[in-house]
Amino acid sequence: MSCSCDLTHSGSNLKVDCGRSIPGRDGGKLSLQLDSVLSSYENNSSLERLTTLTITNTPLTHVPASLCQLLNLTSLNLDRNNLTELPDNCFTKLTKLVTLRAEQNSIVYLRDGLFDGLQSLTSLDLSRNHISFIGLRVFSNASDQRKLRFLNLDFNKLTSLEPWWYCRCIHGSQTSPVYVKLRFNMISHLTNKLKFRFRCGMTKQFGMLDLSKNRITHITDAFNGWNILGPINSLCIQNVDRSARMKFIFAGYEYACDCVDFWIYKALSSWSRSRILNNVWCSRRQIYISHRATDSGQDNSAERVRM
Repeated sequence: MSCSCDLTHSGSNLKVDCGRSIPGRDGGKLSLQLDSVLSSYENNSSLERLTTLTITNTPLTHVPASLCQLLNLTSLNLDRNNLTELPDNCFTKLTKLVTLRAEQNSIVYLRDGLFDGLQSLTSLDLSRNHISFIGLRVFSNASDQRKLRFLNLDFNKLTSLEPWWYCRCIHGSQTSPVYVKLRFNMISHLTNKLKFRFRCGMTKQFGMLDLSKNRITHITDAFNGWNILGPINSLCIQNVDRSARMKFIFAGYEYACDCVDFWIYKALSSWSRSRILNNVWCSRRQIYISHRATDSGQDNSAERVRM
């Protein structure tokens, strides 16, 4: 296996790239080599200069332990390796991290405490992994990760979602919104073990929650599951002024064409700027909601909502 190892003249940027990650190939030897290289930074003044580290396209299955001692890192890129997990008590030491990437690995879960104390972190990309479980406290501590503005969990294997996104988006602003991306997972259950209960008057959020292409069948599952009850609260959660400053996108193809979400379809039909149901359609061009006959025997006319 041939890998390149490039260090900038200033010593601030180290890049390791093996060309491509081959599943099944032993990453043990490379891990020992990297530990040796990174340990050399711990024992001289170069440690203070190294701020950017890129380790990509390797067979590594775990993060080298010596990486966790590089306390001045501001950018860490671990894309396209064979990582199956992220280490405990590692990133919590790297308190200067601004960007952290581990896209296209084989990570299966995120433990509680994994990102605690990362108050400088603005961008976290864990897309294209196999994440099926997120610890209840990973993203739900509103006093932590206050600068996080971009969280990408697209293309994973999540089947449920807690309302921790609220704790992230309350740190956004009109000029600096928070983007939480959860597209192309397998989410069908909107759960609430956090016991979240939204009411108008709570801290306002600025951002976007994108749940496109999941397995949600009714929008009301989200409102009910996350305890956001009633049309008034649904407007408040969107932080509506002239437009929604907290945007939700449920674009997908798993929605049931029935009456459960009728009030939402009806509201959205008069709100042309809404993107909540982008690219959602039924097998027919229109949904027909027919009222039953009244006591007088007369049949009220059907209401129609074009999607």
